[in-house]
Amino acid sequence: MRTVKILITLLLLGTPTWVVAQSALATGAPEAFGATAQATAGAGSVSGTIDVRVRRYTPDFDRTAMETALRQGGYAGFLTALAKAPEVGQVVLGGGQIYSIRYARERVEPGLRTIILVTDKPVFFLGGGGADAKPRAGFAVGVLEIKMDGSGRGQGTMAGAARVRPDGNGGVLLDDYAETPIVLNNITRKPL
Repeated sequence: MRTVKILITLLLLGTPTWVVAQSALATGAPEAFGATAQATAGAGSVSGTIDVRVRRYTPDFDRTAMETALRQGGYAGFLTALAKAPEVGQVVLGGGQIYSIRYARERVEPGLRTIILVTDKPVFFLGGGGADAKPRAGFAVGVLEIKMDGSGRGQGTMAGAARVRPDGNGGVLLDDYAETPIVLNNITRKPL
């Protein structure tokens, strides 16, 4: 298992600093994004489209409940709190399979928007179909990170199957089932 250490204070454990949106960056929900997902495993790769629909961003009380659950109850507590949170959007792969987003946060800085999304079940076990694939148990969520620039274009990554845990320093450790994250290219904000 590859552990990717990501100190995402806006994902869970930090106190976010929300900045008033810059006029060049379109922000706020409801909104939709389209992207091309590029996944590589071993000698092969595959790409396809992905659509993200955000009806609303996670309110502070739900975010606080998930932060507390992760800190006090570990991953199991986090999953329980995530399951209790209302659906705030959807991830749609290739126009087909729909995954519920239960956590969506955005952070706006001058010239950059960062959006973190967590699904309530895994989206894709990259490398999980092989005869020597590692066990899938415990990888119960999908995590997407979208970064949009001032021109309205973006890029990002997706851990199609992941688990999260506190790092002890106010951040979050993300364990990705895949050896490398799925790359999201050509992200654009789409009209609803």
